[in-house]
Amino acid sequence: MKPTYRNHLEANGRKTDAPSLLGGVLASDGDLVGLVRDMHARIYSGGIAEDRFDRLLFSPSTTDIRTLPPAILDAKEALVPLDLIPTTQDDLRHFLKRMMVATGRDFEPHELVGDWFGEGSSGRAFDDHVDRLWQLSAEKPCFYTALVGGRLGSVVRHLQQSQAVTDATKRLRDLLVGQALIWCAHDVQLVSARLTKTPDYGFLLPGNRSLEGSLNDLRDRRVALGTVLDLFFGSGEWRNREIGPAWSGVNMSLTQHTDPIIRRTAKHVGRVDRNVETRLSPTNVAAMMQRIAAQLRADPFLARTATPRTGNVEAKAYAIEWYGLPRLAAMSVAIRRLIQAEQQLPAMIDAVIAGKASPAMTILRPLPTYCRAKLRRLSVARQVGLLAFYRRTVLADGNRNSSNPWKAIEASRDFLRKRGLRGSGDHHGPAGDSRRAFYLLDVIPEHRVAIG
Repeated sequence: MKPTYRNHLEANGRKTDAPSLLGGVLASDGDLVGLVRDMHARIYSGGIAEDRFDRLLFSPSTTDIRTLPPAILDAKEALVPLDLIPTTQDDLRHFLKRMMVATGRDFEPHELVGDWFGEGSSGRAFDDHVDRLWQLSAEKPCFYTALVGGRLGSVVRHLQQSQAVTDATKRLRDLLVGQALIWCAHDVQLVSARLTKTPDYGFLLPGNRSLEGSLNDLRDRRVALGTVLDLFFGSGEWRNREIGPAWSGVNMSLTQHTDPIIRRTAKHVGRVDRNVETRLSPTNVAAMMQRIAAQLRADPFLARTATPRTGNVEAKAYAIEWYGLPRLAAMSVAIRRLIQAEQQLPAMIDAVIAGKASPAMTILRPLPTYCRAKLRRLSVARQVGLLAFYRRTVLADGNRNSSNPWKAIEASRDFLRKRGLRGSGDHHGPAGDSRRAFYLLDVIPEHRVAIG
């Protein structure tokens, strides 16, 4: 990356007004697609450095995680910074509730946790879990820190090495399973919070616009850019193949151009970013226009802006762009995997502790391939109930009574059947890849067991 381009991104990488965009095109030597992608990377993270993601995600001062940028909500592997581990029992209870729902909306734990902490009343069971966890902070502070902070590996190793099963090891095992499921619920709330987000493209595409509304803005700009290229090449044939320019050009500064808009914009760019060269020769301009024309012809990132304008749809359509599923179906995928975890994860952890897990005895694998037949009969009712819970506490879509959930629930089942077993490297896939979408929608208990 050239220093001038890097400097432009540092100063203006999240600005999408026309002068900043023109400055970016000039600094990138006409690499329009590269500029858009580099700007998106900065907008995606909200300009926040990655080493701050965990602190913002788990800090008590973050009262609503839906206000965080998408990159933080996609940071599924983030763990609790050690200095944010709760130091009072009241703080612990509040912290564990925030792990499950951190939107500022109050809820009762029994609405979510089911029988994660053993038989009996789920509401009282959560309180008992908090009590036992706080007691552990006095008896074994290292294990308390590990369980609350998501670094479960040290607890698993201790249980593996225990010579006999005692009341103490049974309690520790139950705390381990309970915390592993709370962390799975944390995965699900990240998904639901992410589904409330719409991309923020600054002045050009405000974040409160729907997907189609934003695309319509881009389509208008695509028409304007196409008109400029038509004039430059003398016809619209550049859309089909590379042709020579009809404009001869003159070797003059853009700040002296006869068009007042170009002249004012070039002067603005020159004032804002001294590193951008505003004097371009006809050869420079021709090469840049040829490159932009080629990208408009071939690059799928820009191809959709060539389609006709459409009527606006709700912002929930962004979920299709991210996961290949409508919003409620994507939410249902995460819920199905949470239900699968609460039914299968305890036995998986016990197998690892007993040294019977295959193929590696000390490693917890991702959840098995989803198979509805292996889940209890009440799973369907549980799915419907949890979908209503997340729509009320996180999605807040206002349609929980008028929107039929069954279509979304069936779509989530089909999605999981097609995906099969999640691989360990799926999170490295490119944006839009179906395997990466599965990783982002899934629960990842194996990650926490591997840490610590």
